[in-house]
Order: sequence, then C-alpha cells, then structure tokens
Amino acid sequence: MFLNKYVNDEYYELILDEYDEGYLSTLDEEQFKIIYDLFKEYGFTFIEDIILRYLEIFEMEYEEVKRKLEDLKMELGDDFVYIISNQLSLLDTITGE
Repeated sequence: MFLNKYVNDEYYELILDEYDEGYLSTLDEEQFKIIYDLFKEYGFTFIEDIILRYLEIFEMEYEEVKRKLEDLKMELGDDFVYIISNQLSLLDTITGE
C-alpha cells in the first residue's frame, strides 16, 4: 500500500483502521499524488489529516478539486488554508457531503 509514503506510521495505522482494505487497494497512486501535490501547491500543511478524513478527495478529478478549492478561497479569503485547518469540515464542500 503506497499511502505509507505520504503519511507517518500513526496516520497509516489510523487509515488502515478507518478504511476497508478492499477500498484502499483500489486507490491509484498516480491520481493520489496529483491531488496531494495540489494541496501542497496551495500551502496545506495538514495533508495527513485530510487523507485520514477525506481520502475520497484523492480519487477525484484534478480540475474538479482545484475548482472547489478556488471556490473555497474566494468564499473564505486569502487565509482559507488557515481557516480550513481550524475547521476541516469545510472540505465537505469538495466531496459534496
């Protein structure tokens, strides 16, 4: 499982507890990395938390995730990453929950 390259051991164990092994085996590392890098470009420093709570985002199309992040930036302002870090549930708008 490639996720251990992107999260520390503690988060990796939490992910294994949280998600079904069958689901985890369907994840595409190339797609995952594209979205991972997108979060890094925006300056997200808590990507491990996003992976743990919103792993499905990393399966979404790049353009859709980018558009929704831009929408959050427009709505929340330039400090949107900081605001999201304090209220991770704002990412529900990306997944449509």
